Amino acid sequence: MVKSRITAAIWPWGTDTREQMETAAAAVSKIGYENFESVKAAIYAYDLDIKAYKEVLDKNNLKAVSFYIHLLKPENEKEIFASLDRELEFMAELGVKRICLQATGGRPEVMDKNALDYELDLIGRFAEKTLKYDIMSNLHPHHNTWVMRKEEIDNILRNLDSSIIQFAPDTAHLVAGDADPYEVIKEYVDRVNFTHFKDIKSADVKSEGYASAGMEVYSNFCELGKGNVDFKSIFTLLKDHGYDGPLCEELDQAPISNEISALNNFNFLMENY
Repeated sequence: MVKSRITAAIWPWGTDTREQMETAAAAVSKIGYENFESVKAAIYAYDLDIKAYKEVLDKNNLKAVSFYIHLLKPENEKEIFASLDRELEFMAELGVKRICLQATGGRPEVMDKNALDYELDLIGRFAEKTLKYDIMSNLHPHHNTWVMRKEEIDNILRNLDSSIIQFAPDTAHLVAGDADPYEVIKEYVDRVNFTHFKDIKSADVKSEGYASAGMEVYSNFCELGKGNVDFKSIFTLLKDHGYDGPLCEELDQAPISNEISALNNFNFLMENY
């Protein structure tokens, strides 16, 4: 049962070419993964060709269970929605029911009421759009975004109904936002619909710039069990509350190779969840 839920975040292999996708798919399938999460940008390597994309999945016995989408700054807001219908149609045809939604990137010096209100409105509009395709948006707290700290998570999840948006906690990013992952997940455990598991040794994050798909990359996140996150308590909490969704491992920068880290994280989840 656990094996069928373990999910690989495959964006670290690259998002620009079909070869990167195919390499990632073959690597994680060989390890034993049955599911993966990719990012919105990667589908453009296939020019939205659903047949070609499905061929890769079928060849490797893989299922897409989520796509990761990050929101843009207010001046670029129109870009978010310009092609969204086509992207959601593509995802829905793959059978995807969840997306992981990162808030607006490039955090302002002060998250004042205007910024909080803007983000609440933007995320609400975005989430309502995905629901039209039977896809649930899941709020993903992330360092250096407009939803990084506990009060910003609260702003979204306390003001938008669970029928509109749910929660995709990220264990390392919660620490980076000076929050206790266990306590945040406990408060919103009934809304956890997706998970990102990665470890971190301290809240002092080290940015390595941005990946080609637009996500900021951090070098001090680490493989599961190599940092200070209390996964034992988090896993028990999720199991006790009946969470039955994907268990997604992710690592921005592998110390040796993406394949080795994906294997180590797979084994950690198999042995500890």
